[in-house]
Amino acid sequence: MTDGMQSHAGYRWLFLGALIIGCLGDFLFYGKEFGISFPLFLIAMYVLFFWQAHLRNHLRITARQAFAWLLTVPNLMLACTFFLYANELFHLINFVLVLFLFVVQTMLLTERHQSKWYTFGFVGDLLETVLVYTLKYTRLPFVMAKEWVKSRVDREKYSIVIKVLAGVGISLPILLVVLGLLSHADQVFSHFLTKIPSMLFDWDSAEALFRLFLIGLFSLLFFGYLYTLFGPREATVALPVKEAEEKKIVWDGIILVTLLTIINVVYAAFVFIQISYLFSGQETMLPAGMTYAEYAKNGFQELVTVTVINFIILLSTMHLASRAKPLLYRLVQILLSFLTICTSFMLFSAYFRLSLYEEAYGYTHSRLLAHAFMIFLFVLFVIALLKIWRNCFSLIQYYVVVALIFYVVLNYVNMDAMIAKNNLNRYYATGSIDIEYLSRLSYDAVPVMMELTKDQSVAETLQYRLKYKREEVQEEKSWQSFNLSKYRAKQYLQD
Repeated sequence: MTDGMQSHAGYRWLFLGALIIGCLGDFLFYGKEFGISFPLFLIAMYVLFFWQAHLRNHLRITARQAFAWLLTVPNLMLACTFFLYANELFHLINFVLVLFLFVVQTMLLTERHQSKWYTFGFVGDLLETVLVYTLKYTRLPFVMAKEWVKSRVDREKYSIVIKVLAGVGISLPILLVVLGLLSHADQVFSHFLTKIPSMLFDWDSAEALFRLFLIGLFSLLFFGYLYTLFGPREATVALPVKEAEEKKIVWDGIILVTLLTIINVVYAAFVFIQISYLFSGQETMLPAGMTYAEYAKNGFQELVTVTVINFIILLSTMHLASRAKPLLYRLVQILLSFLTICTSFMLFSAYFRLSLYEEAYGYTHSRLLAHAFMIFLFVLFVIALLKIWRNCFSLIQYYVVVALIFYVVLNYVNMDAMIAKNNLNRYYATGSIDIEYLSRLSYDAVPVMMELTKDQSVAETLQYRLKYKREEVQEEKSWQSFNLSKYRAKQYLQD
């Protein structure tokens, strides 16, 4: 056995596993909708990864890798949304996010990175692993096959086969040009030439070839990625890092105190106005010609924009504020804390305005997501407030963890059902409802909407709007596409 065969022999099982995963992906996904198939496929990828990592002693359970191990929970939960819920927007995001988290987690577990995961350097490590090494190592199965053939075929015969294949490759472009010219020169020849593909294979065989191509492509890419994690990697020479000739850029404390004082005075006045007009509900004090709902709507986007600006000011000030003078920096901390509190009032004002507007005009995806975004911003500001007074933890690290937890929770609150429920409650209170919008919600909302079938004033319109959904769920679907939300909707719509 040659040295090349010895070095690659241990990775034959890895390629075989990647090939099995590729075939499983074709069986689960080709020509089918996502459903229970997606979490099953992710579990299969995890099985292959953990099996290979165990064989190569890459698995270690340590406190340093706690975050990497815990990523398994949100990743599997996001994958299960394809089985539990039918929200297409979340499905689109989750498809990308699940694969991204799988890459991040496997890199952290195998320690194939140089930078900490919560630094920008890790992004470079991830891109290098996926775009450089993975693509580079996709050629290894062909090298392994070549070495296997050379070890079992006579050298003279192997040389003849290589020359024949080279001749075929060289003749192909010439043949294409000649056939094109001849088909233009003779219509009878052109007619027989167009019949050759249908004589050699039908569309079913063409589809089979396409599926084999997809299986091979995914298998090569997955093998290349896993080889990047487990295989030997070429040593890289670290470039010498020059010491910074200039000191770190800092903002002068007096300038910051002046800036923050002016901003906080304006925000304090704004908060006072909010308490007087919005929270107390004094409609008689509103400007002439403006209803309370219009007042609630006006300025919502501007408030959220100001909140984001304040968030940028807060982060940049914490990072660049000079700590040379402790007393001056303590004043900066106090002003930043006041800025955070005022911004929290702005968020509450924007949240309250949107709630009033929803009561007047109904509940939608964009409005519910806006609520969620404001709650998320509030949590970020709370963490930033702790960071102002305790500079002993990484802000980005906590922000990433909170963002991931928040997004998983957002997937599991069943947004479409919540929207339908809120609109039903509004209908019972006001007698106004948008049946057309409700019918455009996903299957998650169908059990809630069925309550309206008892109301004769809207039952006929609702049944007409749900006609398409009823026809769609009655179509025969493969078990791979099974979705619990669609199954429940089918039971309701059939009844």
